[in-house]
Amino acid sequence: MLHRVLAPLVLTAAALSQPAAEGQGQQPITLRYFLGWTLGAGDQDVLQEFERRNPGLRVVAGLSASRNMVEDPQRLLCAIAGGDPPDLVIFDRYAVAEWAARGAFMPLDEFIARDGKQPDGIKPGDYFPACWDEARWEGKVYAIPTGTDNRALFYNKDLLRAAGLVAPDGEAKPPRTWDELEDYALKLSEFTRDASGAITGIRRIGFIPNYGNAWFYFYSWLNDGALLSPDGRRCTLAAPENVQAMQYVTNLYDKLGGARLVYAFQSSFQGAELDPFLTGRVAMKIDGNWVLGGIGYFRRELNFGVAPAPMPRKRLEAGKPYISWAGGWSWVIPKGARHPEESWRLIKWLASEEATLIVHDAAREANQAQGKIFIPGLNASRKITQTLYRRYLAEDPNVEQKFRDAYQVFMNLLPESRFRPVTPVGQFLWNQQVRAMEAAIYHRGTVEQVLQQHTAEVQHELDRIYRIRTEPVVDWSVPLVAYIAALIATAAILWWRHSRLSRSKGYFRREYRAGVAFALPWIIGFIVFTGGPIVFSFIISFCEYDVLSPGLWVGTSNYRYLLAEDPVFWKSLGNTLFMLIGLPLGMTVSLGLAMLLNQKVKGMSAWRTFFYLPAIMPGVAAALLWVWMFQPTHGLLNRLFDLVGLNWLLARLGVSVPVLWLQSESTSKPALILMGLWGAGAGMIIWLAGLKGIPEHLYEAAEIDGAGRWGKFRHITLPMLTPYIFFNLLMGMIGTLQVFESAYIMTAGGPVDSTLFFGYHLFNNAFRFFRMGQASAMAWVLCVMVLIITVIQLRTARIWVHYESE
Repeated sequence: MLHRVLAPLVLTAAALSQPAAEGQGQQPITLRYFLGWTLGAGDQDVLQEFERRNPGLRVVAGLSASRNMVEDPQRLLCAIAGGDPPDLVIFDRYAVAEWAARGAFMPLDEFIARDGKQPDGIKPGDYFPACWDEARWEGKVYAIPTGTDNRALFYNKDLLRAAGLVAPDGEAKPPRTWDELEDYALKLSEFTRDASGAITGIRRIGFIPNYGNAWFYFYSWLNDGALLSPDGRRCTLAAPENVQAMQYVTNLYDKLGGARLVYAFQSSFQGAELDPFLTGRVAMKIDGNWVLGGIGYFRRELNFGVAPAPMPRKRLEAGKPYISWAGGWSWVIPKGARHPEESWRLIKWLASEEATLIVHDAAREANQAQGKIFIPGLNASRKITQTLYRRYLAEDPNVEQKFRDAYQVFMNLLPESRFRPVTPVGQFLWNQQVRAMEAAIYHRGTVEQVLQQHTAEVQHELDRIYRIRTEPVVDWSVPLVAYIAALIATAAILWWRHSRLSRSKGYFRREYRAGVAFALPWIIGFIVFTGGPIVFSFIISFCEYDVLSPGLWVGTSNYRYLLAEDPVFWKSLGNTLFMLIGLPLGMTVSLGLAMLLNQKVKGMSAWRTFFYLPAIMPGVAAALLWVWMFQPTHGLLNRLFDLVGLNWLLARLGVSVPVLWLQSESTSKPALILMGLWGAGAGMIIWLAGLKGIPEHLYEAAEIDGAGRWGKFRHITLPMLTPYIFFNLLMGMIGTLQVFESAYIMTAGGPVDSTLFFGYHLFNNAFRFFRMGQASAMAWVLCVMVLIITVIQLRTARIWVHYESE
């Protein structure tokens, strides 16, 4: 009998252990490829050709599902930390060093050395120095550059001619020095002025220092400055060359009417065919080579030129070459990738000239099918860039000479291009130079003071990273064992207590055990997915931790830094507390709506639905809608103010007109409060429930006693609504302390950190700069604040909250 049972099992096991039948083949290796954009037709063709040439490999490519791979790398970070990363990622080159320093990427030197002499090998000498050096960290190569970009000055020849800015031969003459750039910017601008001659508006602007793709980095390099010392361990943001560069930018903004007015004008800009450079609203801008493709696609007839970015006169007189700065993408293999050898094979194919031409041929065919010309991008490889120019520009008779000349300018600048500092604080340094420029042009102190403040912040981060590590590594087994022991002890105490107090036996005891069994899924879920992370967060608030590296125990240093040294902590807390002003406003508006919609008139259900709809609108969609409503020059609110005469009244009161809602630090938070009132329908529902619960006989008795509307509201409605007031007040305060979404979408924390709320600062620390210890400390500070507010409200509620049963 036993052999009859075992025989089928033995035969099955033998069959499974046999090799695959001849011709059946093995399962192909699947390579997972993360990109930052949707695959185009050419990208798909390249991957299909790779699979055809490598029958045992299959490539699955997809988006990284992030807002920005560098600023929002949560999916990639979790994949690497969890031991299941993709096999290949296309990544912004300037951020490679930051991740490589944390051990996120594999060094590629062995692959490069092994295959360097092969026909398809990667050879460092084939690449522009700026592109190759940006992908290295501490002498090792962690990425292979792909497409690159460069910056130069675009100028509208017709506008320059109309302003008389021409050479002796009558051709438009672009500015060569900073002095000429300032002169051109003013001559090419058209302003509206008041009776005193002060600039009140902009119709056309000659040049905006930080519009396009210049940034403070570029002005620093143009003035022979640097943001880090040669060894990368000292921040030089406040060096004299940088102070001079920032002072030049600040002065230029002031002469154009001030940063607030320029940003207000800039907020009306759109893209594609409505790009302000294409429509003539901006005469000159520093931007990247990709703009050539947009001009060729949307405004081919535009009479434009491209020249190197102007430099200080002293640099020009010294005979120094014009420079630019390059950026771009690269391929990296994450640490822990399952198939690094196959991924390297895919990199070599994607970096080849043949694969590059397949992608560009498909893009040209798509443009030609629409009657458009095709302008290729730049490549990090010298040879491929030359091939792209020859194949798609020099040999194409449909491409006008102005595009060839412009492309040549970018090509010629590539050997002299700078690149962003290769440093483990790359993202933080970038963020600080953006904040420093904004603070300087908004005059939040002298240029020297602003740069010194941000230098100190960057230097603190550099010192933290480069210091000699003496702190002990956290042994996670200790808190894990303690957590499990605490759970067991809690369960034992509860069971013992219940056994003593409960006298139920038989059926009732079985029912009690069944109830516990039904509650177990939630209890286990809470212990694992809520209780565990809470304990983990509390522990790492005393650690230095970036997810990819072991946690180091640093004691209370995170809390001490936040409370005593972080200049943004108190600013973000103040911004958040300011938003509490909107809480009573929102409660008042929603209560008013509820009282209006509590009337017994026909069609009231439709009106209730109408006022509730904004509350269920997605937050992102609502934020984008209000961005346009707050637009200073064409927005609905300012147009309405002008229509009803409010602008005249505001001007009499000394308020700048038009109101610069999101472009001024004095109105940005009130603007977000105003936007919050739009969603008052959510609170209206709760108020309606409360109003419906007030007995009618109370109002009837009050009328008999001679009470009017105000008397009934004051002595009946408000006292009966105090439980609802308490609930809305408590939940509203907790929600306001966690405000994040509107600033993240609408203002990015600006201008001048005026909308950098506590939650946004916490998010930046955690998911942009990977300072998980400081972020957790901030979370616990917020938790304590919420706890204190809740306890105070619960205690004071006994005095003023009245329940119907009392």
